[in-house]
Amino acid sequence: MPHTFTARRSAVTLASLTASLLLGIGLAPAALAHNALIDSSPKDGAKLDKAPEEVTLTFNADVNDGGNAIVVTGPDGDTYEEGDVRLDGPTAATDLRPLDAAGEYTIAYRIVSADGHPLEEKLTFSVSEEAVADNEAAAEDADTAAPSPDDTAGSDTQDGTSTDEGEPAASSDPMQSLGPVGAVIGGIAIIALIVILIIRMRGRQGGQDGADS
Repeated sequence: MPHTFTARRSAVTLASLTASLLLGIGLAPAALAHNALIDSSPKDGAKLDKAPEEVTLTFNADVNDGGNAIVVTGPDGDTYEEGDVRLDGPTAATDLRPLDAAGEYTIAYRIVSADGHPLEEKLTFSVSEEAVADNEAAAEDADTAAPSPDDTAGSDTQDGTSTDEGEPAASSDPMQSLGPVGAVIGGIAIIALIVILIIRMRGRQGGQDGADS
């Protein structure tokens, strides 16, 4: 009798272990497919002397497209992410506009795991006063390098595409546009016209004298 009880107990234990093993195997793919953050730039808790230009998050599996977001909030309450979230396999990234406040920044992200479930988490990093000052200096240099409207107007004048207000307006007289040559041609034309008129007048007078005689 004891032998029979022991055999039954062993059979029940074996069946329980088998069921647990099969259940574990069935759930393993889902567990493996649920993404987990394995790296970030900036790293969580980092203190930076140079302001980052983007945030990059790396996961242990590819990120599904659709419904992903990365929001970066500064110590002043403003958000600094710029543009859409870029996906490249297990990596999600977003650009940042220039960080203009020293202190702690929060990265709040929501990504869609490979199994379709959303994953949400927050990270932080800090930016020093020196980093903000460098950003401001770079922005000022960019503004200085950009051409001003006055410079553009001056270059147009040098290229001959525009004229100064002090320059005389172009004359509409075609003879004047020819310069000295035009003046000579005009003088000759006037003299020729006078000669023709004199010849015609003399011809008329000769005809009248012949008729009178």
